[in-house]
Amino acid sequence: MNNSLLKYGWVTAVLVVGALQLSQAWDGATLYFGLAALAGFAALPLKRIVPAGLAALAVMVLALTGGFFLARGASPDRDPTWVLLDTVPRLLTAARPAPATPELLVPGLLLIIGVSTGMVLSVTKRGTALFVPALGAATLYVSAALLTTGRADRSGLVALTLVVVLALGWLIIDRRGPVVPPAVLATTLAALTLLAFVLPANGFEPRKLVTPPVTNIAISNPLPQLAAWAAQGETELFRMRGPEVPVRLVTLSRYSGASWEAASRYGPLGVVDAPDLPIGGKFQDASVDLRITGLRGEWLPGVGKPQAVSLSDAMVDPDTGSLVVADGLKAGLNYTVRGVVETPADTDLAEAQVPAAATKYTALPRLPFTLAEYARQATQNARTPYEKAVALEQVVRLNRRPDAEAPVGSSYARLETFLFGAAGESGAGAGTAEQFASAYAVLARAVGLPTRVVVGFQPVPEQNGERIVRAADATAWPEVYFSGWGWVAFDPVSGNGSGPSAASKREVLNRLASTTAKPAPTSLASVPPLVQPTAVRDDRAAVPQAPKGFPYWAFTPVLVLAGLFVARTSRRVRLRAAGPVGAWHEVLDSLQLAGLQPLPSRTVPDVAGEWGEAGARLAVLVDQAAFAPEPVQHENSWRLARQVKKAVRRKASWWRKVVWAIDPRPLFRR
Repeated sequence: MNNSLLKYGWVTAVLVVGALQLSQAWDGATLYFGLAALAGFAALPLKRIVPAGLAALAVMVLALTGGFFLARGASPDRDPTWVLLDTVPRLLTAARPAPATPELLVPGLLLIIGVSTGMVLSVTKRGTALFVPALGAATLYVSAALLTTGRADRSGLVALTLVVVLALGWLIIDRRGPVVPPAVLATTLAALTLLAFVLPANGFEPRKLVTPPVTNIAISNPLPQLAAWAAQGETELFRMRGPEVPVRLVTLSRYSGASWEAASRYGPLGVVDAPDLPIGGKFQDASVDLRITGLRGEWLPGVGKPQAVSLSDAMVDPDTGSLVVADGLKAGLNYTVRGVVETPADTDLAEAQVPAAATKYTALPRLPFTLAEYARQATQNARTPYEKAVALEQVVRLNRRPDAEAPVGSSYARLETFLFGAAGESGAGAGTAEQFASAYAVLARAVGLPTRVVVGFQPVPEQNGERIVRAADATAWPEVYFSGWGWVAFDPVSGNGSGPSAASKREVLNRLASTTAKPAPTSLASVPPLVQPTAVRDDRAAVPQAPKGFPYWAFTPVLVLAGLFVARTSRRVRLRAAGPVGAWHEVLDSLQLAGLQPLPSRTVPDVAGEWGEAGARLAVLVDQAAFAPEPVQHENSWRLARQVKKAVRRKASWWRKVVWAIDPRPLFRR
């Protein structure tokens, strides 16, 4: 009896150590795995009724049935076998550590229950007391090492503990029957431990055996919604508990020149693919609990670069960390997000550089020259990328005001109005966080800084341990990537957001005194040339190049003069077709060109009589055309008008004769 208790106690110790090691592959699953480690003892009463093999089968059938009911919520319309088999690829494509959701817990729980049942039943037999528990412990340990890529036991203390516990069992428990010598056992476990470390270190990753599901989701850009949220004011969107860090809704990295675009391909959190730009060298972990109350849409609020989320159906864009839920948010949804927040020091950023190959974050299709030149002027005295970033933050904020009712949009045209618009023009010098963040990101890209725009919420004061995030808390801010330090937030709206300290920015601005003044946008007589995105590599790319070849702009005056001549000629053709009345208007045009325009009160005969017999005869024809009961055709009215016109032209000054054919004044005479 005492020997049996020692055996069961020994097996329990081995199972608990192995289960706790395996539980590290999940987030918050220690209790579940600890209980599963004891499930094998349920086979003992069954063994008194049926053979050990049937007792083990009964326990596993019950475990598989329970696993099916736990996991079928993820695939309610599939058969039990498919549902259980699908839990393995789901686990291998989930976050690391995986959230403790039912469908993701099933593979680990079934593994522990199987190992536990085998170990408990084995010690009831003579001769297998040492071998089966050692095999079970090695299975749990190697599984944990592979699922966590060796991170579950970095120092090897758990492996040493298992070896000691197994060795004590060999020494204390009755050794009748075939046993494994301690040297062989130690060598085997050491080999398994080495295997568990070597495989992940050499690139072996069990997740690569499964193709992670990637979903194409067409989700609109939420930037224009900032104005609507501002109008909703105190409307509650969600509640949160945790550290005071900005809550991120979506990160936008692609800019088309017309708007910012979100990523369209999302996969399970924790997929093998790494982000295109690595996380910085200094960061802190942040975990927040959120409860959705009024927020709608597919975007899932999170913090930093998400590392784990308690929702099994959440997907992520690995490059930006934006989280989505394909079925949309629902009121009452509770979840936990754990993320990494980059925290570089001011001294780290002072001399930091930016990656040269981050074209995705510097692309500016068909950038207008005005924006490129404005960015160049704003940063012309800056020595480092950090100084450029600080200078642009000050320039975008200077003499511009937040306005919740300003026109939405982040196109080149909207940004030019926001930056350069004349007083009184709609949206000039005023905008929501959309325009401030977009203008900063575009100008920064124009001088070679990798940027993106984040839509999110700033933390609000805590109330009873819980923060209430309202619609008015929604905002947007730009981020700049610095090599070795990651993404750093800037605040062109107020300059007081998270990111570099105010003292650091003030020191930079004091040195760059000239950048605090508003740069003058370049005013051009015609449409400015466009800077191609491949040309925006450094400051020199923003400088306009001298035109090459023949200066076609020199033809502009000629085209204007030709246009006026054609317009005047067209008017004379219409007047000639109008008979005597048209001929008289031709005379009036001549008087206007000669500076002899008569007073409106004078009659036709009175004015025409001053220009000889031709004028008097033309006046008679005009009266007949105007007052005769029937239309009268006079073929010689235009000839008489030309005679009067020659007489009038002789009275004109020389300079009026020079511009006679192109003077535009007759075009505006009624």
